[in-house]
Amino acid sequence: MESLGSIIEAAKSGEKPNYDELRYAVCAMSSLMVFDLMALRALADAEKQNKKRILSYSAVFQYEERMKRVYQALNKSPLEWLGVENCPDSPEAQERRKGIKKLVNKIIENIA
Repeated sequence: MESLGSIIEAAKSGEKPNYDELRYAVCAMSSLMVFDLMALRALADAEKQNKKRILSYSAVFQYEERMKRVYQALNKSPLEWLGVENCPDSPEAQERRKGIKKLVNKIIENIA
């Protein structure tokens, strides 16, 4: 399987990576977005609470961590970067996902 970076570049160049490569690439990109969201949330919380800008509350730290994550992800196949435990074809991963979705829906119901 191609690296995430190669799959993205191929798609942007008008090539047609195979279906599974694209599925796994979407999952990898989704995971990267979650990491970015968590980093931004940590920075926003730190700013709101006037916390000292160290480690996870530092924009520089979060930027450097993000760059490492993205570099690692782009240079591995999406499935390799996701890991077996997050493979969308894994029954265990799908069971875990169902449980998480159920929990999130309950939280949303309680908020509304």
